[in-house]
Amino acid sequence: MSIKILGKESLIYGTGHVLARLITFLLLPIYTHVFSPEEYGVVSLAYAFMGFSMMFYRYGMDTALMKYSVQLNTDNRTTYISSIYILQLFSSIIFSAILYLVRDYVSEPILGVENPDWVMILAGILMLDNLWNHHVLLLRAENKPGSYIFFNLLNVILTMALNILFVVKWGLGIKGVLISNLFVSSIVFIFSLPIIIKRVNLSLIKSNVIKDVIRFGLPFLPAGIFTMVMELSNRYMLEWIEGTYSVGLFSAGYKLGIFGLIIVMGFNMGWTPYFLKRIKEEGAKKEFSYVASLFLGLLGFIVIMISIWMPEIIRFKIGSNYLIGDSFWSAEKIVSIVLIGYFFFGTYVIQLPGVYAKEITTWIPIFRAIGAISNISLNVILIPKYGVLGSAWATAISFAIMSLSVFLKLFNIYYVKYNLKAFFYPILFMAIIFSPMQSVLLRAFVGGFYWAGWYFLAISKDERAIIKGLFN
Repeated sequence: MSIKILGKESLIYGTGHVLARLITFLLLPIYTHVFSPEEYGVVSLAYAFMGFSMMFYRYGMDTALMKYSVQLNTDNRTTYISSIYILQLFSSIIFSAILYLVRDYVSEPILGVENPDWVMILAGILMLDNLWNHHVLLLRAENKPGSYIFFNLLNVILTMALNILFVVKWGLGIKGVLISNLFVSSIVFIFSLPIIIKRVNLSLIKSNVIKDVIRFGLPFLPAGIFTMVMELSNRYMLEWIEGTYSVGLFSAGYKLGIFGLIIVMGFNMGWTPYFLKRIKEEGAKKEFSYVASLFLGLLGFIVIMISIWMPEIIRFKIGSNYLIGDSFWSAEKIVSIVLIGYFFFGTYVIQLPGVYAKEITTWIPIFRAIGAISNISLNVILIPKYGVLGSAWATAISFAIMSLSVFLKLFNIYYVKYNLKAFFYPILFMAIIFSPMQSVLLRAFVGGFYWAGWYFLAISKDERAIIKGLFN
């Protein structure tokens, strides 16, 4: 499997992930014009709660579904898919029922405001989203990119359309956001239902298979929880320390920096199956080093370009309105820091082959825990002093610490000779982000100078040959 194929598969399956993540960015112009920072803070807390809760709804069963649907033959595959899905169906109903019953007690801690009806809507969204995502996951496992992308695109279009209808046209505010999400989840669930109906046979469900998949999937739950803590805990810490206004500003800046995460996760869609197939072949380590140089070079460029052009991006005029509401403009200071954090998340992802090669996947929750603990500790220290900027730096630094922990663990057991010039070049270049650059020509020059320096000074002759091969 060549690096060219890696790029192709990352692009295909990354597109589906990009579409799913792009919703939050596309909705930002709507929300920043309709809501105040305090109101958007409530919306952000709702999304943060859904992201965190989804880890419990899945408890590693999505990973189990992917594994067994790829590796098993037809008969055994149907048994495992049927067992996993029925397990997910009943547990999702139970979790949402519990959330419904305790809605009067948890609405204020979850949303920052007391409104139990909104928690009831969230319970419905979580159940339906969890189930339809399992439907679509099977399409990815069966290598059906067209159908996979279709459902992600349907999710994006419906979410945009119904938010415009409920929030902008009908003026339903925060409730409109939640209702539109519930409608979208219901529609995508119904449209994708035939996928699972064709692949489930209730007569093949076995208790011993259910025990097997639970035993396999549950260890992934802590890693998922720690990942969500890394991504989302700062919203609640900001709410407790600074209030929902700061949550709204931080979330707006975080969404503007979402392209860093999109690139990393889109790449990882192709990277994981790529290195799993190559990991035991001759020359794998050298190839992994080449991929690291090329990927981090591209990621560094994206971080720098978005950062230095962010003032123009948020003030881009659409008719009589700016792209982002002016009450959120101060969030632009957060974007660069968020993007730097995602760069270091990229350095974490690029090192994962060593974890799988040495079969130390049980360390993944530990690496994520190191990042989560660092994030919480740094938020406690930095938020009182620096507010939302302190929270952004806490996340960026914790990603760097998490990546460093992987490097130190692998150094003596699976050493990859990375091109250090290609690694440090983007990091050193990022200092430009914090330099005042008013001139449009200067910023355009920075982009060209970055590529020239990276191509001729940072990467090796072999890596330049690979780049030429990608375009042949």
